[in-house]
Amino acid sequence: MAVLRSADGEHVTRQSVAERRARSPQWFDAAHQADIRSAYERLLEGGLADRGTSGPRPERVLELGQLAAASELPARAALLRWGALPPLVRAELLHSWYGARLAA
Repeated sequence: MAVLRSADGEHVTRQSVAERRARSPQWFDAAHQADIRSAYERLLEGGLADRGTSGPRPERVLELGQLAAASELPARAALLRWGALPPLVRAELLHSWYGARLAA
């Protein structure tokens, strides 16, 4: 059963991992927000190459990061940074949060 909670002043549906398979970050979770921010900062530190076969273009990565930095809503900022991460980084974060079986 989903429970409505407040996150950034808006109602969101919290997903019970025990009841359902986790498919995405829990944007209201401060630990997930911190992990996403850290992964985004590591991505920038590593340098942005031209767009490969997957992931957003470098200018889009920077744009999403700027929007996240300007946001006063932590869950929205995490979502924006998530959108800037390459699929492999997202998969690694999901694996670290939910384990290999659930991240697939």
